[in-house]
Amino acid sequence: MLAAYPPCGQNLKNQVMTTNVWVEQKWVDYKLRWDPEEYGGVEMLYVPSEHIWLPDIVLYNNADGNYEVTLMTKATLKYTGEVMWKPPAIYKSSCEINVEYFPFDEQSCIMKFGSWTYNGFQVDLKHMQQVAGSNLVSVGIDLSEFYLSVEWDILEVPARRNEEYYPCCQEPYS
Repeated sequence: MLAAYPPCGQNLKNQVMTTNVWVEQKWVDYKLRWDPEEYGGVEMLYVPSEHIWLPDIVLYNNADGNYEVTLMTKATLKYTGEVMWKPPAIYKSSCEINVEYFPFDEQSCIMKFGSWTYNGFQVDLKHMQQVAGSNLVSVGIDLSEFYLSVEWDILEVPARRNEEYYPCCQEPYS
C-alpha cells in the first residue's frame, strides 16, 4: 500500500510525475517466528531492514532509473513471523501528459510495481486492501497525509493487480 505525502508534482515538459510515498509492505517469513515465552515476553522487534530478506518491489515505469527506496528504514517483526516494512520513496514515473485542453484537461498517470527478480509463485504481490475474488481496489493510495495542490486535483487512485504469463515461462508474474 502506498501513502502519499507532499510534495507531489508533474513535470509537463518531460512527462514525469513525482510522487513522495511510504511504501508499506507486509509478508510472513517463517524463519523469523519465535515463542514470546522463551524470550521474556517479547512479541515485537525493530530490526535494520538490511539484516532480513526484503521483496525487491520496484516501479517498472520509473523515469529516472532509480529503482530503490529513499531510506532503508527498520522493519517491524512480530513473533508470528509477520514482517512490516514502510520505507519512504520518491518515485519519478513516466506519464503521458496531454495539455490540449489546459486548464480543463485530465491526466491519467499509472505507476506499475512488481518484483524485479521473483515470479508470482515466489512473491505473490497483492494490495493490502485487496479482497478475494477481485483484482481491483478503488482507493489504492492513502491520501490522509497529502496536501492539496492549487494547480491540480487528484480525482481517483485505484489499484489493480495484473497477472501476466509469458511464452518463456510457466509461472505467473504480478
